[in-house]
Amino acid sequence: MNVAHHLERAAKERGDAPAVVMAKTGEQISFFDLDWKSGAMARGFALHAITPGDRALVMVRPGIDLILTVWACFKSGVIPVLIDPGMGLGNFLACVQRIQPAALIGVPEAHLLSYLTPWAWPHLQNRVYAGWKVGLYGPNFPELIGSPGVEKPRKVYFDEPAAILFTSGSTGPAKAVQYTHGNFDAQVTALRETYGYRSGQVDVAAFPPFSLFDAALGITSVIPDLDASNMAATRPEKIAEAITRYEAQNVFGSPVIWRTFAPWAEAQGLRFPSVQRLMIAGASVAPSLIATLRELVPNGDVGTPYGATEALPVATVWGKDLVERFGPASEAGAGTCVGKPAFGIEVKLLDVESGPLAHESEAAWLPPGQIGEICVRGPVVTQLYVGDGDATEAAKIPIDDEHVWHRMGDAGYLDPEGNLWLCGRKAERVGELYPDCVEGRFNPTCGRTALVGVGGRPWLVIEGAPDPAKVERVMASGIVDRVVFHPKFPVDKRHNSKIHRRTLAAWAEGRK
Repeated sequence: MNVAHHLERAAKERGDAPAVVMAKTGEQISFFDLDWKSGAMARGFALHAITPGDRALVMVRPGIDLILTVWACFKSGVIPVLIDPGMGLGNFLACVQRIQPAALIGVPEAHLLSYLTPWAWPHLQNRVYAGWKVGLYGPNFPELIGSPGVEKPRKVYFDEPAAILFTSGSTGPAKAVQYTHGNFDAQVTALRETYGYRSGQVDVAAFPPFSLFDAALGITSVIPDLDASNMAATRPEKIAEAITRYEAQNVFGSPVIWRTFAPWAEAQGLRFPSVQRLMIAGASVAPSLIATLRELVPNGDVGTPYGATEALPVATVWGKDLVERFGPASEAGAGTCVGKPAFGIEVKLLDVESGPLAHESEAAWLPPGQIGEICVRGPVVTQLYVGDGDATEAAKIPIDDEHVWHRMGDAGYLDPEGNLWLCGRKAERVGELYPDCVEGRFNPTCGRTALVGVGGRPWLVIEGAPDPAKVERVMASGIVDRVVFHPKFPVDKRHNSKIHRRTLAAWAEGRK
């Protein structure tokens, strides 16, 4: 089944209702037009020799054009490749070389880059321009959509490749994750069953790629006025304006947005009664922030999905439980509760010292309560990394020819009630200490903190200006050897939220 059938169904149900709305300009596209135009674009791909199975690097700015492009790829069997340009030019070009795209669908700047770096694009044969043309061949979007005929979704099997999404590279080299149509179909089901998303709702998607799922679910996606390449610069009043104007039931964004939004909205005395689900994803979130956000949505709650590019969603917990049941334990060093496994997901814990495994029968699974590497299986779990057999071998534990366990790279444990607790990245532990377990003790009184290893010893880095009282408070715990202050933590480019602890550790080394 082609995942594009979800859009077809949504178009029949929602018709002329807006599918995507750009809050800044008011530009919008209906479900009917999104379905029709993506079908016309898919037909245009075929007429311009972009064929099923071709890898097409998509470099289109977040918005209606990006959503049209990806749905057109799904319908035509072309495999869209999405790489985060924020990872830096050298890393970006290395990803391009690895994936070897046959087509480039992008803004003029992307095409200029390809002409300036031909060595990175040896198999590039076809171009589509999202804007003015840079070169002598290839259609722009109006020409592509104006091609005669409309392509219906190509019939595919569940295990056929649907897309290649690169990880952000925030915790290691960026990897090319291959999604199948079955993976995407399972994600749509998991979002509906786990979170209660329903056709006819409105979502303010402060993480624009989520708009793709909105369309599949029949949800109107409002993309607020923000810079997707710099989430930290998002103005809270723009999010509030979009929620209020469109009476959104759902809101989705990274922690960096809500850390600014929450105190601003609280100071303004604002409340958002239409919101049923305020979702936060991208990094661990302090219970104190959850508590503030819950006050802002009196008729809803705050959800914190846990997952990764390779498997999403994995687990979920709601703010009521985080604040009332699990918050005190987090502040006592228990880690971050990420809740019960999501729909269709099974979780097991593997000995953290385990190397690559050829089969699940070799796995040393741990009982509840013991900290191990979090491993997950289920229909949303991807099978492999494209062009990287070593990474696939390291991260996947085969079950049979069609199923794997994915090793999340995170350490955690299961409590007696079956809740999953996150302790932090396995690679970022310092001896027997894990980031979430240590930082959770000090974040409520010291602000944002980061556990790092310096010479094999645990140090705590506190973000902000030096404060002797904070040093005294931390050192009295006897957990770390030293406390240092950093003016502004380095974070990932995608969510502006995940702390680059290895970068901080290298910085701290210079202060020995």
